[in-house]
Amino acid sequence: MVSITFLGTGGGRFATIYQTRSTGGMLIEDRGRIHLDPGPGALTNMARLGLDPAYTDAIVISHCHPDHYSDAEVLVEGMTRGGINTRGTLAGSVSVIDGSDGMRTAVSEYHMRLPQRSVAMKPGDHLDIAGTPVSITPTRHTDASGVGVIFHTTAGDISYMGDTNPSEKVTNAHKGSRVLILNITRPFGARLKCHLCSEDVADIVDTVRPEITILTHMGVKMVQEGPEEQARRIAEICSGRILAARDLMRLDIGDSITVQ
Repeated sequence: MVSITFLGTGGGRFATIYQTRSTGGMLIEDRGRIHLDPGPGALTNMARLGLDPAYTDAIVISHCHPDHYSDAEVLVEGMTRGGINTRGTLAGSVSVIDGSDGMRTAVSEYHMRLPQRSVAMKPGDHLDIAGTPVSITPTRHTDASGVGVIFHTTAGDISYMGDTNPSEKVTNAHKGSRVLILNITRPFGARLKCHLCSEDVADIVDTVRPEITILTHMGVKMVQEGPEEQARRIAEICSGRILAARDLMRLDIGDSITVQ
C-alpha cells in the first residue's frame, strides 16, 4: 500500500501569504517517507496528524519558490535528528541546490551538509530516493530550472507535474501514470501565466490517461470558486476521475484507490 497525505493544498503568492489553504506540500509513503514541496504549514500539519519529522527519509523540492520550500530547513533537522545523524536525501531543482536566475539556494550550505546526500535534479535524471526510483521531468515556469517528478512506486507511477505552463512536452513526459497530481492555481476563465488552470486539465488527462487526477496547489481565486465545483466541471469534459484535494486528505493506493 502506498499513501499520499496532503499537508496543504494551497499555492501561489496570495494563498501562501494569507494561508487561504495550507501550503505544506505532501508526504508520499512507499518504501520510505518522502516529503514533496514542504512550504508553509508542513510542520504544523504534521504535528496535527501526529507525524514525526524524524521519520522523514527524503525531502524533494521542485523549484525555488517559498510556497514549495519554506519549511525545508527544519525538516532537514528533523530528518537528521537535529543534525546528529547523517541520513536521508535532500533533492531539489538546480535553483534550490545551487541557486540560479537571481535566486539563492533554498536551504543553507549548513543544512545541505546534514543529509547523507544533497542532489540537484535536472529533467531526464533517474534517481533512487528513499528506495523509490524517480524520473525527473521538465516544466515551463518562471523558475526555469523547476522540475516535475514521477515516483515509480510499488503501487504504480505517481506523477507530480509541478508548476508549469501547459505544454505538450511536459504532458507527454507523464503518459501512463496511475496517479496524476496537478498544481491547478486558477479556475476556469482566470488564466495565470506559467501555471496550470482548470481549462488545461482535460487535455492533460486525455493524454496521460491516469486512473485518478488530483487537483492541488490552489490559489485564492480557485478556492473562492470552489475546487469541488471546478473538479465536477472538468470531469464533464474529460474521461478521467477528477478529485480536488483537501488539506489533511490521505490517498491510499493499492489494488484500488481510496480517499480518507
